[in-house]
Amino acid sequence: MNKSLFEVGGGYEIVAPPLLEVAGQPSHQLGRFFTVLSVHDEGIVVYDGSYASGFSSLFLSNEIVAGLESKRITHSEDEPTAALVGAIESALNAAIEHRVMVAEHGGEEKGIHASHRFFAQYLSGQIKGLAAKGLASPGLAVTMIDLATGVGVDQEA
Repeated sequence: MNKSLFEVGGGYEIVAPPLLEVAGQPSHQLGRFFTVLSVHDEGIVVYDGSYASGFSSLFLSNEIVAGLESKRITHSEDEPTAALVGAIESALNAAIEHRVMVAEHGGEEKGIHASHRFFAQYLSGQIKGLAAKGLASPGLAVTMIDLATGVGVDQEA
């Protein structure tokens, strides 16, 4: 695919994402979804929701881009808001379920603390997925992961 077909801020779905070399190691499975952060003469920088390399963005050279089979994810103007509300609802329901489960085995106070952590981590994962699809800001996703886990991630490789 030609890099000129990628738009900054656009979310894309990739068919058969390739295994990429990061820091000299063939260790990064490109996500099925990514958001384009920037377009350069040499390639594009994307956010695919993976932080395994210690970075939240990934540079894809023109050679890699040319081998991708992708399609733009289209969404209505209201879809990002609806997706975010859905992510919050899902995280709340999961946290309540987690609170009950922990409280049954460790007491009410432990259940409350565990549900707070679980909510933050679950919501972070939801935001990460939305950001990879172009429905939320990748910067928000990185900040959420940092707050929820305490693991700092550099935004650009």
